[in-house]
Order: sequence, then C-alpha cells, then structure tokens
Amino acid sequence: MAKSLLSIEELRTHFFTDEGVVRAVDGVSVSLDEGDTLGLVGESGCGKTMTALSILRLVPSPPGRIVGGRISFDGRDLLNLPEPARRKIRGNEISMIFQEPMTSLNPVFRVGDQIAEAVRLHQKVGKRAAWDRTVEMLQKVGIPAPERRAREYPHQLSGGMRQRVMIAMALSCNPRLMSADEPTTALDVTIQAQILDLIERLKDEIGMSVILITHNLGIVAETARHVAVMYAGKIVEYADVQTLFGNPQHPYTIGLLRSLPRRGASARRERLEVIPGLVPSLQALPPGCKFNPRCKEVIAQCREEEPELKPIEPGHLVRCLRR
Repeated sequence: MAKSLLSIEELRTHFFTDEGVVRAVDGVSVSLDEGDTLGLVGESGCGKTMTALSILRLVPSPPGRIVGGRISFDGRDLLNLPEPARRKIRGNEISMIFQEPMTSLNPVFRVGDQIAEAVRLHQKVGKRAAWDRTVEMLQKVGIPAPERRAREYPHQLSGGMRQRVMIAMALSCNPRLMSADEPTTALDVTIQAQILDLIERLKDEIGMSVILITHNLGIVAETARHVAVMYAGKIVEYADVQTLFGNPQHPYTIGLLRSLPRRGASARRERLEVIPGLVPSLQALPPGCKFNPRCKEVIAQCREEEPELKPIEPGHLVRCLRR
C-alpha cells in the first residue's frame, strides 16, 4: 500500500478585511499518497490556490491567517513547526509552480541565477555546483542551449520557456511534493501538452507527488489519479478520476462536466450547457448548502442545512443532502 505523504484536516484560512471575514478555505480535508497526483478543480476564487499556499505557509498576513485545522507532511505538523524548520521544507521538500511565470520570476535577475539561488540555499553547495545543477535542470525540462538561456532575463524568453524555467526551479532540489497552480494558463495547446508531459515524466523520474490546481477538467482527466472538486472554500466531491468522470454525484460536478464540449457533428450544433447564476461572495455566503442558489436539484432543506462531506461508496465522498 502507498504511504501517505500529506494529510490536511479541517483546514480553515480566512482573510480579515474591513468589509468582513473572507472564508477562502473553509474546512478542507484531503490526503495525498507518495507518488500520487491530486487534481484540485473548481471555478476561480473557490479556494484552490489558497489551499496550496496554506500548505507552504505563504498566506499573506495581514489580512490572511490560518485559523484552524492541521497539515501533516510526512508525519510533521507544518502549522506548528518553527519558521526556521518551515524554511528548510519550503522550496526543498515542498515546492510550487506559481500561476504566472512573468510575475513570479524577478525581472532584474538572470533566470539561471534565480534557480541557482534556491539550490545554494537548500542544498548547501557552492556557486559552481549550483550553476551546474541549474544548467542540468534547464536541459532536463527541455530548454535548448541551457547554458546560454541561463544567462538570459525573463523578458527574453517566451511564455512556454518561462513556464519551463519555473518547473526547473521547482524541481531543482528534488522535492517530494510539488503544487502546480494552473501550469498551462495562457499557453497554446501544443505547449500545454508539452508542459503536462514534462511534469508527468519528471514526476515519475523523481518519484514525487503532485497537486495539480486547475479549472481545466480535460487536464485533470489526463494527469490526475484523484480529484477534489472545490466550491466556495469547501470540497464538494472527492473520488478517483475514473469514478468522478464516469459517475459524478454532486450537482456542481455534474454541471462542470456537462459544460465541456463534446465530440461529433451533432454535438457541434448544440449550445454548451452552463451553470446558472454566479459564484457567491465569500463574505456573504448563503445559508445551508453554498451551491443551493445555483442548483437545479435544490429542495427546502438545502437552504437551511449545511451538508457534510460523506462517503457514498468507498473512496467517493460527496457534500450533498440528496445523495
């Protein structure tokens, strides 16, 4: 049996603003085994990125704060570790590919220097060894002429190249867990496929676990083993990828899948289905089930009672009163 690497229990990350409390992550519980890939999916603002930032303790404070829960990484409680111990884990054992490489990379430093800095910090090696490791990683992620590219600045690289640099930086210390936040956003479909294949290949080579954060269900179907669907700061459905796509249960998950384009001549003539309404403000969430204002299956009980995430079969959890 696979060994559990990451366990999140009832994680709550809130932002305290002048307008009120924003419950960005509101009681998330999920686990990840060694070598596994977990897809975190949902609309923008549902809490996917903030969950990953909470693992790394990178929540901007103020106004953000982790107000409850537990995050266990290889048996260590990340929320109660002193900051020096967390720094040794962050970027070394746990890394992250951030959503926008142009803003994540420092524009005034060469890309090679930015990768080498992380290697020197965590691996305790000299400048020459760190630079050699940098060139090696750039070559491993498929960047041609890596020695020359390492001496260039972020603005001199294409979007796909910058994304590969971010991946090289995230993998430079052979992490055990990597979070990839929308790693293919704003890339054309050819580059998207290359980036996803690269992450999958390097995952197998290093033996790491991956949290893939995306709103693209097609990417999840190709790369993830398990999927957690998030809505308004909560997980509303969790299952292995085959079960989720073959037998979705939560009305929100069903709506997401029905909104995907279908193949065939008849499908091309059909209008795509949409989920009615808008995502609720996290400062003014509706009572009861948070999805009830947009749900086609809503009943009176849904507007009054908050459903729990419960199993409907082994390994398949759903947050719905009607299931």
